[in-house]
Amino acid sequence: MFYREIIQTETKRGISCRDITGIAVKIVKNSGISEGLCNIFVTGTTAGLLINENDRFLAEDTKRFFKSLIDEDKPYGHPENAVSHMRASLLNADTTVPVASNKVVLGKWQSILLWEFAKEKRTRQLVITVLGE
Repeated sequence: MFYREIIQTETKRGISCRDITGIAVKIVKNSGISEGLCNIFVTGTTAGLLINENDRFLAEDTKRFFKSLIDEDKPYGHPENAVSHMRASLLNADTTVPVASNKVVLGKWQSILLWEFAKEKRTRQLVITVLGE
């Protein structure tokens, strides 16, 4: 059995992070699936997903890490937002977490984080699919 919801979520401009764990938790609960997997997919090529601790200091450290890897001041062939695309390529467009007893299974400090890299704020589409029984 599978259950799918497609939702829209707003992001901030520039490199920013949004905790979407609550969205996944709600959709898994709505699915009625007790045991299985939950896949979260972000459409678009300038955002990505990461499972990590949702801590503001760690988010700032991670933001500095992305900036240090891909220099905004270098010339790139892509006409507008090469930097955003390259930073997003360091993450995945999807992530999958276990479902047990109709709940998302994450460690104590783990959250599902949506990282935005576009220069302008965006409305992102998330496709969340729950598979199981």
